[in-house]
Amino acid sequence: MALPTYNKAQRKQSAFVQLPKGAYVLKIIGAKEVQNRSGAGTHLDIAFDIAEGEYKDLYQRQFDNNSNEDKKWPYDAVYRLNVPADGCAQWIWDNWNTFFADLEDSNNGFVFSGDLKLLKGKLIGGKFYNEHENGYDHTKMKWSCIADDVRNGRAGQLPKDTTDGSPSAKGNESAAPSGANAYANNIPNVAEDEIPF
Repeated sequence: MALPTYNKAQRKQSAFVQLPKGAYVLKIIGAKEVQNRSGAGTHLDIAFDIAEGEYKDLYQRQFDNNSNEDKKWPYDAVYRLNVPADGCAQWIWDNWNTFFADLEDSNNGFVFSGDLKLLKGKLIGGKFYNEHENGYDHTKMKWSCIADDVRNGRAGQLPKDTTDGSPSAKGNESAAPSGANAYANNIPNVAEDEIPF
């Protein structure tokens, strides 16, 4: 019995591209405050895309190529930043203060007033690491930095990579579901001036 022939023109190629570990200039798509899964405190879900370079608009392309009916902004393109509260750990304050200082220094004249809507369209640098979790590989943002430091090759040390069971959560933002098809809850891509945050 002969094997069937194939049509090379109908080859399906994956649109998924894994972002390499590194430092990137990011553009904020939107942000919203979300209750932590533990019920203790809140965090910001900050949706972003790559703003410059070879991987510019990477997450927009992933979103556009997602054929799921209820598609969401890609999970790996959402930075989770804990909101400080009385009695919280010092690292939460450190991450909060660093993020907003880096944001202001990346956007000439911008001062964060507490209004999350004003974050949309702002640039910031991000340092990414590789994480292997539950059988899947992710490249996730762990720390912010100043956008010009990324452009000038001065972003500094990158976070260490992690694997299943490693202590990656210490000093990191709130945990979130993972997996190759996991997406952040309710962070849709819509027209530039209509993001519902």
